Amino acid sequence: MPILTVTTWPNQTDEKCLELIEELTATVNRVTGAPFDKITVYIQEIAQNRWGEGGVLGTDPQFAELSRRRTGPAAPAGARA
Repeated sequence: MPILTVTTWPNQTDEKCLELIEELTATVNRVTGAPFDKITVYIQEIAQNRWGEGGVLGTDPQFAELSRRRTGPAAPAGARA
């Protein structure tokens, strides 16, 4: 009984979510042989203000750039390491 969870920002229409569920279900069926009625797909939507990557909040205007950085922001002067 495969259970798939997709976590994303809430930016898709119901139609797109249905398409994703159908495609994932068909792929799992094809690859594993699991029957369609035993494949469960959950789409979990996380608000951008509750999502972070690389220490950057998803709502930050520079998210696309800053979330790809390899190091954290510079420590303020006098901060302890």
